Amino acid sequence: MNNFKFQLKHYLIFLITIICYCIGFSIYFIAQHEGTRPKKNEENLSKFNPELYQINSNSRLLNNTNIDNSKYAKPDNLFYFLQISDIHMSDRYTKGAQGHLYYFLQKMIPILDPNFLFITGDITDSISKKMSLETTEDEWKMYRKIIESTNITTKNNGTFLWDLRGNHDCFRISEWDSPYNYYKDYSHTKTRGFTFNYETSYGTYSFVGLDGCPILSAAKPFFGIVDNVSMDLYSNFMNNAKSNPNNKHNFVFMHFPETTATFGKSSSGKSWNDYTKDISLLLTGHFHNIVGKYIYAYHPDYLEMELIDFKLKGRYRIVAIDNDVVSITDNTLPLPNIPYDFKTNNIDDLINHPPEVFKQNIPPVVHITSPKNSRFVLKRGEPIKESLTSEYIRVLVFSDQSPSNLKLSLYIDNKLQSTEFTYLGDQKLDKRSSTNKIKINSNINSKSQQNIIEENIYNVDAKTPPLWIAKWDKSAFNDGKSHELKVIATDINNQNHKGENVITFRLDGKSDSLGIPFIGKLLLKSVLYKSLPVIFGILYIIYEIMIILPRLYAIKNIIPKHSNLPFFPNKHVGDIISEETVPFQEGFFKKHFILPFIEAFTLNGIFYPIQIIMICLVVLPTKIGNITKPTQNVSKYGSEFLYGIYGSGQWANIADQYLTFIPLFILIIYLNTFIIVLSNHKKQRHHILSVILLIFLCLIQLLLSSFMTNMIGGIMAIFFSPFPVWITIYTWVLIFIIMIRRFRNHEDKIVTPELNAISV
Repeated sequence: MNNFKFQLKHYLIFLITIICYCIGFSIYFIAQHEGTRPKKNEENLSKFNPELYQINSNSRLLNNTNIDNSKYAKPDNLFYFLQISDIHMSDRYTKGAQGHLYYFLQKMIPILDPNFLFITGDITDSISKKMSLETTEDEWKMYRKIIESTNITTKNNGTFLWDLRGNHDCFRISEWDSPYNYYKDYSHTKTRGFTFNYETSYGTYSFVGLDGCPILSAAKPFFGIVDNVSMDLYSNFMNNAKSNPNNKHNFVFMHFPETTATFGKSSSGKSWNDYTKDISLLLTGHFHNIVGKYIYAYHPDYLEMELIDFKLKGRYRIVAIDNDVVSITDNTLPLPNIPYDFKTNNIDDLINHPPEVFKQNIPPVVHITSPKNSRFVLKRGEPIKESLTSEYIRVLVFSDQSPSNLKLSLYIDNKLQSTEFTYLGDQKLDKRSSTNKIKINSNINSKSQQNIIEENIYNVDAKTPPLWIAKWDKSAFNDGKSHELKVIATDINNQNHKGENVITFRLDGKSDSLGIPFIGKLLLKSVLYKSLPVIFGILYIIYEIMIILPRLYAIKNIIPKHSNLPFFPNKHVGDIISEETVPFQEGFFKKHFILPFIEAFTLNGIFYPIQIIMICLVVLPTKIGNITKPTQNVSKYGSEFLYGIYGSGQWANIADQYLTFIPLFILIIYLNTFIIVLSNHKKQRHHILSVILLIFLCLIQLLLSSFMTNMIGGIMAIFFSPFPVWITIYTWVLIFIIMIRRFRNHEDKIVTPELNAISV
């Protein structure tokens, strides 16, 4: 009977652990299933202001030059668009940010004059001077003032600018109708994503923008959620694009790279992966320059290209579609310094008193459209082999100078070629019939289970792009190898004003390496929202093995013989345990790595509190506090679980918590456990310097855990935070108990049987 009570007493914790694991897995699957399903005002989320813009394409009839009839010798079948991302407008900045944006829209857009401009999120910074994290109306007013003062909102009858939200644009936004969601009031698109078809006489091109802001957004979310409602929009539009025989390319825009986005399923059960074969390019932002100047990656079905931030790096992207061959160039704003210091954070000052840099001429911007850059060969939609039959090099040159003032030079493998360029920007486009129209379908809305499309008709000129062409003899380069092609455009009136574009090409149609560092490709292809939980799970399991196996050994071999072991470690308990661990006192690894863990986790005061907090981490909230900004439908109070955010009956299965859990698990739980184990094992008193170092480490951990917890849920969360605040406090309590009690007197004692009864 006594043996049964002993086993029940000491093995019950393991039974509870297994039960909690089962409960934790159940919560995980619930969070995964419900985390992409909006529960509040789901019907409102499907109201995306659907419109169908039908834009009549009016040709310009200009003087023609005698050029042969090859389609590659004409300026037709060519359009281009721009992308910028991560502006982070804020009155905290005088460098970059809103100054970069105003300069770009005021100076660069009139020269580049693209068909569309896409801004892929983090328009505002949402971090105040006091470091509070929440959306700020003044930042959005600043953005609105910039796009209106530069006439971007009215360009091409309002069909020019398409902006998306980023994670900084939705800090603590609990729902779309939140009064703190200033995007819906001050942006240009004003909808949760967009979709439109650009329908020309030479093909249809689809553009899809997906809003990835989490359903229930806490402070500073890093991961996004493309929820089920957005997936309905995406699924419907992609199905329509696939059914169009004239569809040539599908371009998808998000702020969040695929690796940081959780995707729901459409009402028809379609997922993100069901349409990846139909994507030509995925264009994102978000990572800034975290791993270098460029972050690109080939996925199995498409090419993803993350764009470096506009805030400090001034990066913008040109994407041209020339006879259905896609070319991409990432450029930097032509400012004297990047980021440029505009000396003011007030946009009114910039507009009314622009600095001298606004009066300077812009150097030519060069973009090669043909031959194809072999680094960026797409998985679908590109007639690469056909384009390689072209006898022409095709180059877009954007300049505030007259074409007659520009001189283009061609270099192949760093050798100057004798080729002469001809400007086609003054050529007329092929005559369009009345049926050749450009249609922009901004959104599809589900009403009464039927797709209803609302239509509006606008007229926009089909502009002749600033195209230069040059005949070349490519036979010398048809050797199955890669070659470098460079075009330099020079202002003949100012030799210092020049621009260039360098690409790699090959004439066998094969692709070359992206030339991206391994860490960059790994970042985009690692699927962080899936891999981070796995990494944390491995760390968790290793830790559980580290404390449970020594405990099991103690229950079987030590505790039955010494029923009155103290709850906390004292000076002599290690000597008692040493008598029962003779097999582990020989051999370096056993003595210095296994034995200390057995000595430590034999004691209830070390094992039980830590193990209880570990199993609470699996089934209970890690933090409870003021998670989000309250609305009529959503309370400000919520909980952070291991599996996501939960509040007001809504799950948001983001993976942000793992970004903090993994380092904190290593820097606090692992580190403190090793300190506990080794301090408990050592025989000598701690040196005063080691005591000072431990006190300093304790303070650092307490400040770090309190700061990160406060950022998520405020002061309330600090008091209701099993992880990391409670576990930090308790492990340091154990460390100092060991330091004080076990080593109060460090002289050696003779071990006697009476020591077995020693307690605290």
